[in-house]
Amino acid sequence: MEVNIGQGATEVPIGFGLGLAMNEQAMAHYSQMTEEERQTWHVRAGQVKSRAEMTSLVDQLGRSF
Repeated sequence: MEVNIGQGATEVPIGFGLGLAMNEQAMAHYSQMTEEERQTWHVRAGQVKSRAEMTSLVDQLGRSF
């Protein structure tokens, strides 16, 4: 499931957005990414099949900061 927030905003998978909201380091890294980098993470998040996988993906983003 994807959510489009605001005009011209990038579509962020809802689970990914919620994960970012709960992980300060991941959110900081995400906010500094280019649009192309964000799209890459959106695709990865769209392939996740469970909450545990999404948590792991968001944690990975936070560690890469």
